[in-house]
Amino acid sequence: MKKVFTLSLLFFSYFSASTAKADEDIPRVIKLSPKKITQHNVDLPLNQFRALEILAEKNVSSHQVPRPYTMPDTAVHGELFGSDINANGIRDDYERMLLKSYQRSEYVAMGILAAERWDKLLRLLHSQEQIKTSFQALELFNDNMAINQCYYSLQKVDISLISPVLSYFNNEQLLDAKYQAELLLLDIIGNDQANFTFHQKPCERFADFAKSVKKGKLAAL
Repeated sequence: MKKVFTLSLLFFSYFSASTAKADEDIPRVIKLSPKKITQHNVDLPLNQFRALEILAEKNVSSHQVPRPYTMPDTAVHGELFGSDINANGIRDDYERMLLKSYQRSEYVAMGILAAERWDKLLRLLHSQEQIKTSFQALELFNDNMAINQCYYSLQKVDISLISPVLSYFNNEQLLDAKYQAELLLLDIIGNDQANFTFHQKPCERFADFAKSVKKGKLAAL
């Protein structure tokens, strides 16, 4: 059990800092031409054009950010995925955080792609239809490891970058659900735990995630 507990903590062991709460009223507009990042300082897994395509497909725009309004608390009603007013598959409070915290479209797109894997992890608590085999469980585990490693490596160069992980798992219910889902994932993996992968180029997984997103027209950001 100690081994399982230790392994389950690997998902987010790279990050301990929490994100600062963004202003609730005025969304920060994503800049199309922020200070240039090159291969010599930060090696981003997505270019700006591909990032904007992802935002367009997901209907994510700083001009259409879901407005906060009074509603039952997530933890009280046991809803792990919260509200999604604009029905784009992204939890509203998390979507607002991405648009207000990151001026780069690349970072917003990365946050969306990461959340899709975290959603998949939490859905294990309701159904194992998507994760039935140890291979599928290992793939999800390794994907989450790669997400953590990628943000960690980018933070070494871009000191302003903050991982969105604690903004996604932002209350005790979600943190406990993450822990329980990780234990379930490890249980499915079983004796294949020796096949855990530490990617040499973890950010490349974001490029792989992006390939599964249907290309659409650019959003008006």
